[in-house]
Amino acid sequence: MTEWLFWKDAYLKEFEAKVLEIEGNKIILDKTCFYAQGGGQPSDKGWINRIFVLDVQKRGKDIIHVLEREPDFKVGDTVKGKIDWERRYRIMRLHSAAHVISYVIVKNFGNIIFTGSQIYEDRARMDFNLPQFNAEVASLIEKEANEIVEKAIPIKTYFVSKEEVKKNPMLKRVDPRLYEKFDVLRVVEIESLDAQLDGGTHGKNTKEIGKIKIVKRENKGKNNKRIYIQVEP
Repeated sequence: MTEWLFWKDAYLKEFEAKVLEIEGNKIILDKTCFYAQGGGQPSDKGWINRIFVLDVQKRGKDIIHVLEREPDFKVGDTVKGKIDWERRYRIMRLHSAAHVISYVIVKNFGNIIFTGSQIYEDRARMDFNLPQFNAEVASLIEKEANEIVEKAIPIKTYFVSKEEVKKNPMLKRVDPRLYEKFDVLRVVEIESLDAQLDGGTHGKNTKEIGKIKIVKRENKGKNNKRIYIQVEP
């Protein structure tokens, strides 16, 4: 089983770990700070013993690192890992920005269901079931989101039981069925404002996000709206 260091410290950039398994160019370590793709957040990239990491995927509680070539180390060896921090940090800021946008939409329009989201290296996409969404609404959301950013509100993470989630259904912002497979449920909270189930990496406070801009909006159907956001320093 791999220890998920990125849940303990999203700012950890380098680490040492023991090799547990090797299969071709795929390896499993006893610990890693490489985020594995999931929850709309892409996997980290980086290097393990100077071999480039192309992709990172979950397999149960293990994390598989896909290298650009078969490694020259063996099972039992200790290796050094280093993530592409600039890329990760951009993604962290975008992911936190999406949570701020989510809060503003729910605050203004009620219990909106978010039907999909995807974080990219340079932007984030959010889909939600808001019937009316025009330029005026988009401007309101962007303005309120940036007011929250400027307040430098702390962002924290913690774990909750399924019983606790049942008592607070607002923690679920996407299709509730997506959470059924998880034994451990993790909450990301913008302190005193918003809390939702999420397994991704985030900044320490909203000020780190930078200025949020809604750069594109699309009407994907009667109740399905889509926006793309970016963040600026």
